[in-house]
Amino acid sequence: MDLMQDHAARTFWGKARPNAGAAHPFHPAWAHGLDVAAAGRALLRARPRAARALAAGLGLEVPAFEALWLHLLALHDIGKFSHLFQAKVPALCPAHLPPPGIPDPGHPAAGLRLVGGLLMARAAPSGLMRGWGAAPRNRLLQPIFGHHGRPVAMKESWQPDDWRPLFPPASAEAALAYWEAVEKLLPAPEVPAPRAAAAAQASWLFAGMTALADWIGSNQAWFPYAAPGTDLAAYWDEACGRAEAALREAGLVPARPGPRLAFADLTGLSHPPTAIQDWAGTVPLPDGPLLILIEDVTGGGKTEAALTLAHRLLAAGRADGLYLALPTTATANAMVDRIIPLAGRLYAEGARPSLALAHGRAGLHPRFRAAAAGFSEAEPGADRGEEAESGAVASAWLAGESRRALLADLGVGTIDQAVLAVLPNRYGTVRLAGLAGKVLIVDEAHAYDAYVSAELARLVEFHAAGGGTTLILSATLPAVAKAELVESWRRGAGAGAAGAALARTAYPLATLLAPGRDPVEAPLDAREDLCRTLAVTRVPDKDAALARIRAAAEAGACIAWIRNSVDDAVEGAAALRAAGLDPDLFHARFAMGDRLAVEARVLARFGKASTPAQRRGRVLVATQVAESSLDLDFDLVVTDLAPVDSVLQRAGRLWRHTGRDRPIPGPELVVVSPDPAGAVAADWVAAAFPRAASVYRDHGILWRTARELAARPAFRVPQDVRPAIEAVFSDDEADIPEALLSIHFDAVGRAGAERAAARGALLTAAAGYWPDQAWPDEGTVPTRLAEESRTLRLARVADGRLVPWHPDADLRLAWALSEVTVAVRKLRRHLAPAATWHAAVAAARAGWSRFDDAVILLPLEPQPDGTWQGTLVAEDGGSLVVTYGTRLGLML
Repeated sequence: MDLMQDHAARTFWGKARPNAGAAHPFHPAWAHGLDVAAAGRALLRARPRAARALAAGLGLEVPAFEALWLHLLALHDIGKFSHLFQAKVPALCPAHLPPPGIPDPGHPAAGLRLVGGLLMARAAPSGLMRGWGAAPRNRLLQPIFGHHGRPVAMKESWQPDDWRPLFPPASAEAALAYWEAVEKLLPAPEVPAPRAAAAAQASWLFAGMTALADWIGSNQAWFPYAAPGTDLAAYWDEACGRAEAALREAGLVPARPGPRLAFADLTGLSHPPTAIQDWAGTVPLPDGPLLILIEDVTGGGKTEAALTLAHRLLAAGRADGLYLALPTTATANAMVDRIIPLAGRLYAEGARPSLALAHGRAGLHPRFRAAAAGFSEAEPGADRGEEAESGAVASAWLAGESRRALLADLGVGTIDQAVLAVLPNRYGTVRLAGLAGKVLIVDEAHAYDAYVSAELARLVEFHAAGGGTTLILSATLPAVAKAELVESWRRGAGAGAAGAALARTAYPLATLLAPGRDPVEAPLDAREDLCRTLAVTRVPDKDAALARIRAAAEAGACIAWIRNSVDDAVEGAAALRAAGLDPDLFHARFAMGDRLAVEARVLARFGKASTPAQRRGRVLVATQVAESSLDLDFDLVVTDLAPVDSVLQRAGRLWRHTGRDRPIPGPELVVVSPDPAGAVAADWVAAAFPRAASVYRDHGILWRTARELAARPAFRVPQDVRPAIEAVFSDDEADIPEALLSIHFDAVGRAGAERAAARGALLTAAAGYWPDQAWPDEGTVPTRLAEESRTLRLARVADGRLVPWHPDADLRLAWALSEVTVAVRKLRRHLAPAATWHAAVAAARAGWSRFDDAVILLPLEPQPDGTWQGTLVAEDGGSLVVTYGTRLGLML
């Protein structure tokens, strides 16, 4: 084929940042177009499920869709033939092009106008979108030209000649020559225009896969710069081979799922499956997107039930992987250790599934640091029964950032990383592409506020619209939250998903929804050893709580005291030390390196494998970080008053594991709470918890919780769980004391506003990938309405200079491990180190990136008591003393 033989189009550059040692100073625009098309070809062949989904969404057979997509991918950067783009590097700009005289809209917009104008109008043998109207054509072109992570801005009505100012004759001729070469090499099939609604829905996955293909095809390590005169057909063949190798190196070739395993072989557990786990292994799984809700007591084996369901879908060829979404980084870190032994069993013998941790601090987790630093390291192990079964830690490319981590076979991370897929943010569609074809497992679904709950509901809708299965796990899910999830799933799954209303209120309960079928609602028995009666004791204040803890510790018991604020936890730990005990302290205000160490120590000392010697007389004082998903076990739990779902989660850490010798007669939950039966004033909560009154804003919910617990001094699990949850979260305000009503209404109104704010910000599945709202960068899009915070990096003095608090050979990692996040209100405008440190601070910050400009560097000096101290100053000269210690954390 005569493809652009000696044509000037060959010299138009597409990439011009050569790596050291590159053979050529630039990469031709034509070569980059073929690189990305080759990456797309490799993706479709490695991920046939995505290929089928995309083809079906456009009403095409897979071969026709592949031919159309590869043709379009080859054109994704055709806008770079514009003289406006070529002039960005004057030394490489073809001499025959005129100088730019108009503003540059960017090469994606230029390419979109060119294809929608000149290429569509040109009489040519191409079948590219022949006979299509502008609406379906633009629906398909937006994902192609919006490959930089956001749709291309469009005028309300473009004219056919709008491309002309962007492409003078020499540029247009070069672009046409390239297009004609693409038509010969990758001919576009003549296919009918898709239905508008189908094209809009398909555009989400289409955009994510296109951006992914561009990422791969833009990696110079995989696609080195080529000589302009290279033969195009030979280059295409070579690019296809490079793309397949790139996918393997990146970890983007899905591992092959293994055959169905029995429960014991899958989980490695010796005991028979519980009722919920048995149901998960036997319930029929109809075709199409599914929503499965598992409501069972804390410690009842919900995670293993969910993995059983995911395993069945994998083994049946209905999914390629899974993503486990958790409420916090701590719970995600803990889940990784639970998943690793099971990971390899989900896949075929010899397969190496990739395992990724997805949250903002994933690169600091000890297991993933090597991958983040540029290494892909398999888990050690000698045989298929142990660690050899686990997948490899995700490749350096996948582990490099959380949005790519969602592309791994097995993902564990925070809910934030998943809901970013349904918020308008740059490259959010790559997250959607990562979740497509996966079983989405959302643990601790009760743990989210109104804002995140609205995001979760929209994520369920999107996942159902894409054909995916979602599993929702919770011990304490209120009926109103459950109804919202079901409604969202039905909307995403389409009209065929309508069915009878949910009717069951049993607990535990498993619910399965499938398109065109009535819900399956299965009342189940709780695990026998978790069917118990908890003694619930109210004590009026922290002094009474201290007395109970001291007495239990002297008896040899292992105790948790869960408090609602960091300052209260620190105060409680100090009081216990003054009483002669040596408590562990676990909260979120430790430097990251210390927090990871504390987390590991807490799991070792109070977890499933802890020994009697480790546990005897030990006390853990913690905040909500110990409340959910961490497999901790205590003889006695003392808790500050919190909403009933949180209290029951904390109670789930009582006598969690069987077979232990307990030094106290039975499981008891001690609740620090004012008396719900006494006089209730507006400060009923604030007087008891002055520091934590704003942590849980609805004091009516707190009063109801105290009332329900007082009414059940012998709390029966599971019988009392559902009645207590529904009584506390009832919509009827008639029972709330009048003194608390204004606070309650304010909290309800705020929750409604947060829910509305989330819904206003979220993407709409039916709207498709379209520039109808702002698409900001990822870091600027809030996934939670948390209070404003600042990051402090702690430094200590060594040899007259400031070094990271947490030492590491990798200086960037050392600084990251030395970070702690603090609420802005706690800093009270004290945002700078003292003036005496300015020179040393400037020297330490010299190697930081511009993204660290808002980070505060805090120098610390040793104190006689073993702590370290620093000072922050405000613009008005005021000072704030900051104390830090590895046992205490950060105090202001």
